[in-house]
Amino acid sequence: MKNSTIATCLFLFNGLYLLTLFAYPIVLMMSVFMFDALTSYEYASNYAAAFYLLMSYPIAVLGSLSCWGFYHKGKYKWAIAMANLLLVWIALFILVLIVNSILPF
Repeated sequence: MKNSTIATCLFLFNGLYLLTLFAYPIVLMMSVFMFDALTSYEYASNYAAAFYLLMSYPIAVLGSLSCWGFYHKGKYKWAIAMANLLLVWIALFILVLIVNSILPF
């Protein structure tokens, strides 16, 4: 190991992200119920952003796994940034949920 402290952090982050992939199909199926009994097209388009963002979760996890390429090249700051890429996805999801609760349509 080149830098054992950073490697340990990367293992912890990626292990946690991969564990959440086991619950991902259940959460995705529950998100289908966001479209249940809608009354108008505008209401459906309001929740479409949250649904598509949920569908992109595995892409964010796979993107965060690219941190190991940066780790092996010795670019430790980029490795930590790529490992925390999923935190940007979480912040974006929270922002979409806040916007969905504020907007009337």
